[in-house]
Amino acid sequence: MLLAGFVAGVFFLAGGYLGLVRSVNQLEAPQNVETHPTYIYSAPLGESDGSKRVIGTIFQGENRKTASLDEMPSHLLNALVAKEDERFREHAGVDLWGIMRALYVDIRAGEAREGASTITQQYVRNAYLSQEVSVTRKIKEALIAIQIETVEEKDDILADYLNTAYFGNNAYGIEAASETYFNKSVADLTVSESATLIGLVWSPSTLGEDKEAAREQRDLGLERMFSTGYINRQDYDAALAEPMPDEWPTAPMIETGLTGPQITRNFTELVQEELVNRYGANTVVQGGLSVDTTLDLEAQASAQEIIYGPTGYLPNESDPDAALVSIDHNNGHIKAMVGNRDQEAQFNLVTQAQRQPGSSFKPFAYIAALEQGLDPSTEFVSEEKEYTLPNGESWEVENYEENERGSISLTEALWESDNTVFTDLIMNVGGQGLQNGPAAAADVAKRLGITADYGENPHPSIVLGTKEVSPMEQTVAYATIANEGRLVTPTAITSVTRDEGLDSEEVLLRDEQPEGEQVIEPEIANEATEAMMGDIMWGVADDAALDGGRDAAGKTGTSESYFDSWFLGYTPSLTTGIWMGYGEGGATLEDMMSREGALYGTIGSPDEIWADYTEEALEGTPANEFENVEPPPPPADVAAAATQGATETPTTATTATQTATPYAAAPPVATTP
Repeated sequence: MLLAGFVAGVFFLAGGYLGLVRSVNQLEAPQNVETHPTYIYSAPLGESDGSKRVIGTIFQGENRKTASLDEMPSHLLNALVAKEDERFREHAGVDLWGIMRALYVDIRAGEAREGASTITQQYVRNAYLSQEVSVTRKIKEALIAIQIETVEEKDDILADYLNTAYFGNNAYGIEAASETYFNKSVADLTVSESATLIGLVWSPSTLGEDKEAAREQRDLGLERMFSTGYINRQDYDAALAEPMPDEWPTAPMIETGLTGPQITRNFTELVQEELVNRYGANTVVQGGLSVDTTLDLEAQASAQEIIYGPTGYLPNESDPDAALVSIDHNNGHIKAMVGNRDQEAQFNLVTQAQRQPGSSFKPFAYIAALEQGLDPSTEFVSEEKEYTLPNGESWEVENYEENERGSISLTEALWESDNTVFTDLIMNVGGQGLQNGPAAAADVAKRLGITADYGENPHPSIVLGTKEVSPMEQTVAYATIANEGRLVTPTAITSVTRDEGLDSEEVLLRDEQPEGEQVIEPEIANEATEAMMGDIMWGVADDAALDGGRDAAGKTGTSESYFDSWFLGYTPSLTTGIWMGYGEGGATLEDMMSREGALYGTIGSPDEIWADYTEEALEGTPANEFENVEPPPPPADVAAAATQGATETPTTATTATQTATPYAAAPPVATTP
């Protein structure tokens, strides 16, 4: 019976493979022709689908341009092989050695860090399949890749890949990319330019706007070309020295493939990227899709008006910049996003900016303390501190305005955003703090969705928010706490339908709501929510209090010298993150945010923006209470607490880094663009 079952299985697999072989032999080259636009819709404004509005269209226009293999210089093909698939010319479509190597790397890392898809597999995915993550799709992809390798030459496959890839800025195909970024034909590309374009494929939407990041990917590609023998040392050095274009991209298309109202531009660009990731560039650019999204147009209009409108908090071009992202943490739906003052700007502060979170990191250390069984009423001493780290490094920490509060509980220290108590916590002073404090706090941050690299031995200064994060990541972390510790995956799309209303209608996606992993125990998450309710009721974030008795929890954050100012907060149904600073970096908010500043009081704070936006976004909805959370009682001396802590406490710490430290070096405190 076992033998019969084995033979039957073999014949079943063989039959399936032969069926795929026949289908591959009948596959035609992907057609780069436009059907009709892909329409992107807002969430309904009323009860019916008819109340949704078109917020963007994606069309092909002149943005897809391909080149023949004869037009492609050899160094372009070599750059692709060196960067994406070193063993491309040895394997037969699927690289078994690469799969084993990737498995080894992922197992050692404990997470997925290295992929094993060959160039042929990536071409198959772009041209014939979707980006669906499933075993069935991977098997189809592998078998079709193997068969394609039997009917096509290696260089033809490389050319096919380059002609179906997406390079950002609505450039689909290598010729469109060459014209967009370098204003020249593919045939005229230099080695350096070829490596640059290949590098863009790694993250086209981001690198297509960030010239410095694109240069770093170019340099990585050139290094691999040199190490694999495709270029010699002289060519390598010359390519490295070749400057990037002054304008990036050099010649963007006059008519982009994405059009729509400027107020929703940042959001629809995010939708376009998600569509390409899911279904491949070919499917998206050919059109015919109807895409329903999570965007609440009324909330979006309110956010834009409150921040940048004529009567908003930052109406003038000389005012600081701000970023806002609002998420329904119960399902991950993005309800509003303001990523830049200029909606036509090529940089989305919500998803692309990396900024120091300041004291908004402290709840992660607070959660680590709760997980280790520390009583949040444990008393610490609030005063200027000096620590000696294991390597002999001296680390001095003080509070804002050198404020010293004396004996204070950990919870009250969170309300007052007291630096010195939280550094005692992470340094485990007197044995009443965190065991392995820096690593424990970093572990909580990672579980909540923060991707910053804290290193194997994080520096204790991370508790003061010195490691940069994006506003999206920090907001998702707070949304996960609000979701009782279940990881939130932000999403912009609720459904995708091809050829809607026609006989060929096909539903590609409908109300996909994956249940997130439980990364923090619900009881712990609820205790953190209770503490952050107190931050608004009794602490420095009192400007975030909502009218009508709505429950709200949150935390302020300010980096050293006021380069960044934050408020992350949530109600039972909505989490919103606000960042304020200067998008290009280099300037601080000190004059406007410090009580000693010459311009103090001339602009609002992120917690004020949060309160105004949240009240408008939730207008007309019930004022629900947090489940399983009790509002915290006031501190023993409310009057004293109010006098001492009316202002957010920015990070104020100095660190002298020395060599051979068991901790990672303290990150620089200045923000970067």
